[in-house]
Amino acid sequence: MTIYEYVEYHLRGKKELEEQPLVVSENEAVEAAHLVSGSFTYPFYETMWLNDYPMGTLTAHLEALYDRGDRHGFIYFIILLADSVDFKLPIKFYEMSISDTLIPLLSAAIVEDWLEYDNEYEEIDDTPVWE
Repeated sequence: MTIYEYVEYHLRGKKELEEQPLVVSENEAVEAAHLVSGSFTYPFYETMWLNDYPMGTLTAHLEALYDRGDRHGFIYFIILLADSVDFKLPIKFYEMSISDTLIPLLSAAIVEDWLEYDNEYEEIDDTPVWE
């Protein structure tokens, strides 16, 4: 999905949510957010890493967006990064990202997974390379 398609999808989805609000339990929403994040975060992080993106800088920026509560900016940045490496995010990611109720849960799950993978790859980067 391109950025333009996402914006159109987002606007259409927002209108539909206003007409018929989404009703889910918090436990179900948290579980769904973790399932969605778990379905793509690791391969996405690995793709970025293999394409020599500055992972420390990206991680710091994602953490900053999350820490200051900019959940929409966080999600938009994920979409931009995915687009930059032609990584296909799952449809459920897009569906959850249009809900003001679900977006904080989705971004929390993603940042949690992202930081976990960042720590794993940090250990790989610290391994000496003998030339």
